[in-house]
Amino acid sequence: MTSYLTLEGVFLATLAAFIFGALWYSPLLFLNAWIKGKGLKPGELPKRTTRYILQTQGYSFVAHGCMAAVLAVIFDITQVETLKVALSLGALLAFGFTTTTHFVALVYTMEGNHYDKKNQINFLIMSLYYVVAIVIMSAVLFFVR
Repeated sequence: MTSYLTLEGVFLATLAAFIFGALWYSPLLFLNAWIKGKGLKPGELPKRTTRYILQTQGYSFVAHGCMAAVLAVIFDITQVETLKVALSLGALLAFGFTTTTHFVALVYTMEGNHYDKKNQINFLIMSLYYVVAIVIMSAVLFFVR
C-alpha cells in the first residue's frame, strides 16, 4: 500500500483547503455573516499591514499543513483503501475534534452566562469550514497517494 504521507500529498491537500478557505471567507459566501457575527460592519474592520496579513496567512498555511500531515498519518495507520472511508474518516475527525473544540470556546466565558455574549453564527461558520476543509484534504490525500 502506498503511503499517504508524502510531501506532494500534504502540500496539495494544504493548498486545496487554503484555497477553499479563501472562498469560504470571501464576500461570495460567509465573510459578511462572519463580520456581522463579530458585531462589526464591513467598513469597521481593523486596518492590517501587508506584513501582518502575510504572517497570519503563513501561520494558517503551516497549521493547515500540520492538519494534512496528521490526517495522512492517520490514513496510513488505519490503512484507508477507499474514497468513502477517507471522506468519512476526515469528516468524523473534523467533527469530533475541531467542532467540539470550537464549541467549548463558544461556551467558555469569564463573565456572564456561557455563550450569551458570543455570536453563534461564527461558531457555525468556523466549525463547518473545518469539517469541509478536512474532507477536501481527505479527498486530495486519497487521490494524490
